Amino acid sequence: MTRIRKLRLLLGDQLNHQHSWFREKPAADTLYVLMETRSETDYARHHIQKVVGFFLAMRAFADHLRAEGFQVKYLTLDDPANRQQMADNLKALFEEYGVETWEYQLPDEYRLDVILADFAKSLPIPVTVADTEHFLSPRDGVEKCFTGKKTYLLETFYRKIRRQYAILMEPDGETPLTGRWNFDAENRHKMPADQPIPPPWQAKRDVDDLVAMIKHVGVETIGEINTSHFSWPVTRAEALDLLQHFVRFRLRYFGRYQDALTSRQFLLFHSMLSFVMNVKLLHPLEVVQAVINYWEPRQGDIELATVEGFIRQIIGWREYMRGVYWAKMPAYRDLNYFGHTAPL
Repeated sequence: MTRIRKLRLLLGDQLNHQHSWFREKPAADTLYVLMETRSETDYARHHIQKVVGFFLAMRAFADHLRAEGFQVKYLTLDDPANRQQMADNLKALFEEYGVETWEYQLPDEYRLDVILADFAKSLPIPVTVADTEHFLSPRDGVEKCFTGKKTYLLETFYRKIRRQYAILMEPDGETPLTGRWNFDAENRHKMPADQPIPPPWQAKRDVDDLVAMIKHVGVETIGEINTSHFSWPVTRAEALDLLQHFVRFRLRYFGRYQDALTSRQFLLFHSMLSFVMNVKLLHPLEVVQAVINYWEPRQGDIELATVEGFIRQIIGWREYMRGVYWAKMPAYRDLNYFGHTAPL
């Protein structure tokens, strides 16, 4: 058995093909580990499509790493060697391979962050924590942005990110295109009954065996799934294809009808990109740049309000809410501002 000097743990939402780890030459003494565990499926009841989506994306990413020459250890949920807790699985792997050092990327969830940090403190080997290299601001970016302020205003943070990354800015780097930062007022139209809606992008996978395994081991989920036609993207190639589908067929009316509702379709002009961004198959700047690249030669046909409205969701709300989460946890978890008493 090859002695493993370094073990690197990858979580289910850390499938970033562009991470600096994977720009390194594959090393025979470095093992990449992904694991499906009951500790992650069971801490809350998840939608069955979410569980399936994560597992499919993780398995596809493991296959990608192997094809690139990286050494990978993948523990499926039904593997007899799976101890169903990350720490327990890691201990067993450390012993099996004689691991000398452990590395992991920062989780995006406080609960898991505490678990991994506490486990790291208990180890007799060196531990290195890496950034996920995914977000446009650090975990404490929002908190630092509002140091000394009583309130966290999204618009202030959003403008900071726009300036920092020169997104939709005039050449001076300080002024937004056309002099306006926010076009939200233009993006609240009611959708006409005769407005054509493009069909959603869809993959088509049979996931019957995977769903049967999840049910067999006893994972409790919510929701329903079409096991013969799982339609969500779970690979980098599919994520890029979905992104191009959005800019070509949905971007034009995204802003105008982003708040509209109709019973004619579930998606309307929304992008469906949240999942592939949250598992890090797409970088937020990659999404923003694809939208701008498609819009720039079509400015007379696609409104700036639509482009700005979409980009604000990515570099504004998404980054801002993540920052608020890390600034306010763990107290945030137990707040009940409105005094609700009924079960969620």
